[in-house]
Amino acid sequence: MSDIVSPLLQWLNANPEWAGFVTFLISASESVAIIGTIVPGSITMTAIGALAGAGIVPLWATIIWAIFGAVVGDGISYWIGHYFKDRIRTTWPFRDNPGILQKGEYFVHKYGVMSVFIGRFVGPLRAMVPVVAGMLGMRPLQFTIANIASAIGWAPAYMLPGILLGAASLELPPEIALHVILALLLIFLFIILCCWLTYKILQLLHNQIDQLLNRFWNTLKQSRYFHITTVVLKHYDPAEHHHGQLTLAFYFLLTSFLFVALIFYVKLVGPQHVGVNDVLYHLTRGIRTAELDNIMLALTTFGQKTVVLPIVFAIFCWLLYIKRTRAALHALALGVLAAGSVFVIKHIVQTTRPWGIFNSPASFSMPSGHTTLSTTIYMGIALIIAMRVSPKKRKYILIPAGILIAAIGLSRVYLGAHWFTDVLAGWLLSSALLILVTLSYLRQREAPIQLKSFMGVVLIALSCTYGYYYYRHHAQIQSDYALLSWPAKAIPMNEWWDRGNIIPQQQVSLFGFPSQLINIQWVGNLEKIKTTLLNEGWAMPPKRDLVSTLHRIADVKSGEYLPLVSPQYLDKVPVLTVTKYTDGDKNLVVLRLWQANRNIAENGEPLWVGTVGLIPGSYSWLFKKAAHAIEANPSAIFSARYALNHWQWKTIILKPLHHPRKKIQQPVLLIRNK
Repeated sequence: MSDIVSPLLQWLNANPEWAGFVTFLISASESVAIIGTIVPGSITMTAIGALAGAGIVPLWATIIWAIFGAVVGDGISYWIGHYFKDRIRTTWPFRDNPGILQKGEYFVHKYGVMSVFIGRFVGPLRAMVPVVAGMLGMRPLQFTIANIASAIGWAPAYMLPGILLGAASLELPPEIALHVILALLLIFLFIILCCWLTYKILQLLHNQIDQLLNRFWNTLKQSRYFHITTVVLKHYDPAEHHHGQLTLAFYFLLTSFLFVALIFYVKLVGPQHVGVNDVLYHLTRGIRTAELDNIMLALTTFGQKTVVLPIVFAIFCWLLYIKRTRAALHALALGVLAAGSVFVIKHIVQTTRPWGIFNSPASFSMPSGHTTLSTTIYMGIALIIAMRVSPKKRKYILIPAGILIAAIGLSRVYLGAHWFTDVLAGWLLSSALLILVTLSYLRQREAPIQLKSFMGVVLIALSCTYGYYYYRHHAQIQSDYALLSWPAKAIPMNEWWDRGNIIPQQQVSLFGFPSQLINIQWVGNLEKIKTTLLNEGWAMPPKRDLVSTLHRIADVKSGEYLPLVSPQYLDKVPVLTVTKYTDGDKNLVVLRLWQANRNIAENGEPLWVGTVGLIPGSYSWLFKKAAHAIEANPSAIFSARYALNHWQWKTIILKPLHHPRKKIQQPVLLIRNK
């Protein structure tokens, strides 16, 4: 195979102007029946992608030629099948190998028009599906749409690994570039594997639960005392009594139990002491940016009650107008139960909201009203739409709805309006309410709702309420959800200089865990401190770019770069970071300073806290391989006489920190103006 591909690539490297035409020929020939089984198209397309990524041949023009060739190749195969019909069966090589056509026919019968799209990505069937589609009489317009759509996805997908490898080779040595691509590919495949395993496990659990409930339903029917349960859980279709209603009843009891258990647990330990709450609280405070704030504000507006409840009212009025009274009452019940239960439970549970935003909502925290309303109403709408489409297509309705609901809930955590357990409680409560209303609705047969009219009412109502609220209140909610800094405090100079232990002794990680000991406390103007350090041989670290990030991920020259995740103090990144090589450029030392939210009472000068540490020679972005703290002393910070005229310093030993195995003696360097 390499005997064919290598000379071609060498020729293209010398004649890049022919790259488009060659790509067209390879892409087209791979898609033509019979010929496609001979041409090494997949390998060649990846190799051409590497040339495009390296800038040897034009990228976008090459991709367009590949798409055009794929469309033409499949088109030729289709019209061959369309013209010859069943006569193909008597021609070589199908006469001697009828199984080839039989597999293609089974595939086309099973997936219909989608077989053209799916078959493009299935190696053994890629060149045969268009022939069979034409032979079986698939309409030309249907085939053409599927052909073009699949070609647009296929060409970039097959060229992407080569494009990434070629682009990386411009900045990294070839062996490192290959290492990076393989690492990213393995991570991607691992994520897909985890998703597939999760889906299969959930599917297996659902089947097992369904079998158990089937036996339980038969036991209830024969019971002398509990047969009334089968009457309460009546379904309009007798075949769905045990499979539908009892399964829904089981999940209603399960979600209700989990909801109550979660409330009791949070009330027992306090929301701020729940591990996941504390981790996400510090994480979201540490990653907030203006751009991400705007995205999260747009998402959280979808869950605002003045946006969601008018949608429920519009659906209720429309259903009454078309004389669907029972459906209208169930829609109204869904909205009333969601809003009412949140109001009642909040006043019963009375959990406080997290601190940290400018104008926190006045109501209690648990459960999240935005999450409960959005999950109940939007998922209810998605279920109504999904019931009108085939079971295979329902996931295309339910998955986007689930993503929107998850995003709304997480936006509440990001903006600091709720603890994560508040959002989790909202998801559980809304699931229970949605199941309860569904159980009631399915007791009687209802005519299908007019899907287009229903979607029109929902979209018009959502557009009006969302647009009006966002236009009128966007500036206000931006102000309300603005992040507050930790309160500042004035401290006497002598008290700090003599003791030095009036601030936290440990720097906290991005997730809220103590990570590294604070070993510098510095009082003074930040610009003066920065000037001093630069004059002492320290340097500002290079800005993060693609090359340094890839080096970090691949663990190549990682000792020359700072970690990917910046350490935090009081949920903020350092205000000053400088680096310096020591021991003959063998070790890279990094000094970081953070705001301590402390000011000296006598002159108002700010106090900065920091760490001095070594960047490990070998560093993994997944775990820390070796301790990298060093003792902070004047010789580690200052190396010239410049500082002697401007700063005064001393080293003190703070009270030892208790470690599970030992007591940690903590020397801290105090620095102030002379």
